[in-house]
Amino acid sequence: MTGLDKNIQYVKGVGPRRAKMLEKLGIEKIEDLLYHIPRQYRDRSQIKKLNEVEPGQEVTVAGVVKARDKIRTRSGRNIFKIAFSDETGIAYATWFDQPYIFKNFSTGQEVLISGKISDKSWEQQKRIEFIHPNFELDGEGGLHSGRIVPLYPLTEGLNQNQFRRWVNSVLEEHIGAIQEFLPEELLKEMDWPDRQQAIWEVHFPSDLEKRKKAFERLVFEELLLFQVKLSRKQEEKSKKTGYCHEAAPSHTRKFIKSLSFSLTSSQEKVWKEIKEDMEKPAPMSRLLQGDVGAGKTVIALLSLLKTVENGWQGAFMAPTEILAEQHFYKMEPVFQEFGLKTVLLTGSLSAREKKKNNKAISSGEADIVVGTHALIQEEVTFSNLAMVVIDEQHRFGVQQREALLSKGITPDLLVMTATPIPRSLALTLYGDLEVSVIDELPAGRKPIVTRVRQTSVRPKVYQFIREQVGQGRQAFIVCPLIQESEKLQLVAAEDMFRYLQEEVFPELRLMLIHGQIPAQKRAQAMKDFQAGAIDIMVSTTVIEVGVDIPNATIMLIEDAHRFGLSQLHQLRGRVGRGADQSYCILISDAEDELAQKRLNALVEHNDGFLLAEEDLRLRGAGDFFGTRQHGATPFRFADLIAHQKLLRLAREKASRYVQILYESDRRFPGDIVR
Repeated sequence: MTGLDKNIQYVKGVGPRRAKMLEKLGIEKIEDLLYHIPRQYRDRSQIKKLNEVEPGQEVTVAGVVKARDKIRTRSGRNIFKIAFSDETGIAYATWFDQPYIFKNFSTGQEVLISGKISDKSWEQQKRIEFIHPNFELDGEGGLHSGRIVPLYPLTEGLNQNQFRRWVNSVLEEHIGAIQEFLPEELLKEMDWPDRQQAIWEVHFPSDLEKRKKAFERLVFEELLLFQVKLSRKQEEKSKKTGYCHEAAPSHTRKFIKSLSFSLTSSQEKVWKEIKEDMEKPAPMSRLLQGDVGAGKTVIALLSLLKTVENGWQGAFMAPTEILAEQHFYKMEPVFQEFGLKTVLLTGSLSAREKKKNNKAISSGEADIVVGTHALIQEEVTFSNLAMVVIDEQHRFGVQQREALLSKGITPDLLVMTATPIPRSLALTLYGDLEVSVIDELPAGRKPIVTRVRQTSVRPKVYQFIREQVGQGRQAFIVCPLIQESEKLQLVAAEDMFRYLQEEVFPELRLMLIHGQIPAQKRAQAMKDFQAGAIDIMVSTTVIEVGVDIPNATIMLIEDAHRFGLSQLHQLRGRVGRGADQSYCILISDAEDELAQKRLNALVEHNDGFLLAEEDLRLRGAGDFFGTRQHGATPFRFADLIAHQKLLRLAREKASRYVQILYESDRRFPGDIVR
């Protein structure tokens, strides 16, 4: 174990309690602290004389403490003040309710003060005063003032001064353990600092230009390592032997003929790509992108049918129980037509059902297995798994994907997503996968009319829903919460359901659905809705993907500003699946400019790929792909939108340096590219 691998609690001043706080930031080892870079910087490098400053300015000044005072007011507030001076004047600094500040100062002490000069103190008393300024005492090494000062993303219980001290301490003690691995010729070519200098400059820059170069180098090395990693994966994959499917097309041909519609030219093209992959000896690894309603499930069914027709098993994994159930109930009758057995495996099944289904899977009796994360449990064993289909790929981590693949011997892999990702980004994030795109919707689909409405016009919206239901249509009403929250002023599904059923639509048939409702009741509710026995489905986002109700023509989304653009597009995709005109109504009183831009983008565009580009532009890659636990974006430093030039450079250099890097005995920063 190197010093960089040590637990963060052993850094001076951290300890077990603060180590727990740092874990929330993803900082567990000393190395993690060095890769937790500042979110912004404050230039406190210019120290001004007191006779040069003006009210309202953000400045750094230096002086000597002349006096200090601690006051406790009648209301119980603690006020601490110091007076300090330089050769041109006197100034004051005040802190409220921070009693620990007092012990830091003594008269005659040299001090640096950084902050905003109070307008109020100048107007009332004609004196220079700082309220709650940053300060630095003689001997602290210029960490907090008198320099370009880093500001870090932190969590509750931590403060900037404290964090800067930890980073500085780790840099001073462990900088020598940071190894260079980029070739010297490349550093010279790009005029980049070595790795030790880059990490130091990105935390405590000597000037902003050097900081820019240092950060650029760290972004590039991260992208380069990622490209090298993909190259190695592709090399390893080319050496593997998978299941070579025979052409035998009877099942798939019969299925295509049985459809009530013709495949689009885009679907036919994608199916041809997948079929050819499956008939090769090397294992298939393919990403299938398609907008909501584009017909990805049909392609998945064809892939599974081809596998089973060749005598092997197929698995289909979905991210939620409701989606797995929907797919199961859609697939089971299709596969029954071919004399095939399909089983469902989810966490909420009874122990008896799980045992029965596991036995069918391990014996080979089950041809197709549809399930959730339950598929990767240790007790689940397949007889001869040859095809893995993963729906909504972005909701699973790489480890979960690998865990399911390990249930067979190099099975074929098809991962699907209805969250459109610009092709350039898909090639980067899923560089170990071939990319197929269904870029057209089935014939006869009408664009969904989308409108933003304020809460004050809800009665008119409800009347519109009543008219649509009167014409035999159905509606979804989606809320962001299940139950009312004291912290969040948002519409809750349970409260909305009661209100709508009792006060607004007493004559209509309403149903409530959310993730906490038992699986059997949830499945029955969806069957009833699909059969037309329910007029309005009130739900949370559990219906975001996979729910296919052609007769539903209205999607009403409460507190729409609380959802991301891609999620709103997914929800909207639950309607517009039949021949009738469909509508999506976004209820929002949001005044936030970014939220308004997201909602307006949805009004203007029905194309998911255009919306994906807009979402990336508005939010950046990190927010677009969601929380890191899903494993969607593996980068600490790189932003795939802002750093496309460096991404292209990394691709260009990767082939040249792949062998140099992997044959080197230097230690790679493994946590950077996860």
